[in-house]
Amino acid sequence: MSELSVDDLTQRLLSLDLLDMGKIRDVENSFGSQNFTAEQFLQSAQRLGYLTKYQVERLSSGETTGFYYGDYRIQYMIGSGSFARVFRCVHKTTGKVVAVKVLRARFREDKTAIDEFTREAELGVELRHPNVAAVYESKSTKYDHYMVMDFIEGRTLREEVKAQKNGIVEPKRATRIVTDVCSALDYAFKRGYQHRDMKLSNIMLSSSGKAVLLDFGLLADDNNSNWKNQRAIEYAALERTTRVRRDDKRSDVYFLGAIFYQLLTGVAPLGEVKERAKRLDSARFRNVRPIRDVAPFVPRVLAFIVEKAMKLDPEERYQSPGAMLADLEIAVKKLESGEIDEEINVQTSLAASAKKERVNLPTVLIVEANAELQNTFRQSFKNAGFRALVISNVDRAIERLDDPDSGVGAVLFNAQTIGKRAVEGFNRLLDSPTTRDIPAVLLLDETQVKWAAAAKRSKTRLAVGMPIAMKRLLLLLLKLSSPQLFEGKTDEAKPENLETPAAASVEAKETTEAKEATPENAEQTQASADESDFPVDEFDAALDAAVDALTATPPVEPEVADEPEDDYYADYEDYEDYESGEGEEK
Repeated sequence: MSELSVDDLTQRLLSLDLLDMGKIRDVENSFGSQNFTAEQFLQSAQRLGYLTKYQVERLSSGETTGFYYGDYRIQYMIGSGSFARVFRCVHKTTGKVVAVKVLRARFREDKTAIDEFTREAELGVELRHPNVAAVYESKSTKYDHYMVMDFIEGRTLREEVKAQKNGIVEPKRATRIVTDVCSALDYAFKRGYQHRDMKLSNIMLSSSGKAVLLDFGLLADDNNSNWKNQRAIEYAALERTTRVRRDDKRSDVYFLGAIFYQLLTGVAPLGEVKERAKRLDSARFRNVRPIRDVAPFVPRVLAFIVEKAMKLDPEERYQSPGAMLADLEIAVKKLESGEIDEEINVQTSLAASAKKERVNLPTVLIVEANAELQNTFRQSFKNAGFRALVISNVDRAIERLDDPDSGVGAVLFNAQTIGKRAVEGFNRLLDSPTTRDIPAVLLLDETQVKWAAAAKRSKTRLAVGMPIAMKRLLLLLLKLSSPQLFEGKTDEAKPENLETPAAASVEAKETTEAKEATPENAEQTQASADESDFPVDEFDAALDAAVDALTATPPVEPEVADEPEDDYYADYEDYEDYESGEGEEK
């Protein structure tokens, strides 16, 4: 640069159409009456925003080329990988900002690479969807092969995850992101295409919050069965593990499910590994932990979608992106409706009351025979602030309660899985002065309501007909075991109001046997209130998930291995050319 005069520099800027005379005069005027060098001129032009750092560096090194791709003036490089580079460019006439993806110089004579690159561009021109990065044109010259694409102001999903605490994206936002991507996959799928390289760095989040799917470079094409496409190593490993043909249409669904899993938990379900051999290891797929084992606070409605998308057996998986999209759209509506938020607010209010009153919620003894429901009850009560003790045997439960030092403050018997033994245990509590004053709840399903007449009930001993929302059950036990929390509260929070409908003993449809019970029993029978506003499932997925989310501690932030360079509009660095054409191990 020291050998280049200011006059020579300005002539070069004019000939390259980087600056016009008006901007050149502005730069010169910034020095006033002071003399300046060509290097100082460039620095001033950069400060004024007339030239970019990339342009200044090339001019300083004496370069006279590499400032344009066609009519698009290069501003700076966005990303670089082993196969291509991407530049932010602006049309020299219209001023339209675009991204230009350029094949690396070492592939300029490689016919296979050129054909792959050209095909990607052609397919990109064909695919027009709000959640797919559009390709406007592609050009091949003696020196370069490039495509002109949408420039998306934002950052990759991988960058977004790294920016979040513990790598976790808020459930509503995560669901909207995955819904956007699934919509793009569904659009491509219906036109006979698959993506074949689903990963965090191939998804851009625009400044408006929209998710855009990038890089269809490994895309498979049903319309061209002779085309031998590449595929990501993980796709090859999955299809070998599940023994399906290469390019199985459900593989994209699996890896979108894996992305959703990571957004919700902060943990990559397949781990973060670089070694090729480990990436091909089938154990990675066989040992994926259930999402709610990793993060119990994940709403059940979302956990269901993740687990179905990631079913190892392809026949149990969503059979198309469209099928997954239908469930995602339902989940979005459920989340947006505020049902889960409402539940969180109710429980948070109770937790705040307990803290203010310095009340430690009691231990609840849950008598439950089903292992899966044991876990559900234990986690729900624990996360709502109770201490939960689960016992499957009625006799052992009574023995435990008969201990004056048991510390149990309330008991829940589930007759749905224990049968009449639950009613017997419920009544046996009255036989001992140690247990007679312990609040108790007996759960009965629709076929068991006739047992209510045999249950010895009172204001602190209730028989509850199912279904009942988990939030109502928790509120009921909180009211029975810690009435001091509700003293002096608003009418809405008073015990008598909470008792209806949650404290209703059975549904109005009592059997003839219950109606003909003795007057003594009849006085104890509590009429059921209208529970039509409750979900029909006894464990409503969204409400139960919200309870789980109250006090659960997010997992420790995982150590994330860095990917090779920033691969905005990612390259083909991560693929295996699987020669057999089948997904079976040899």
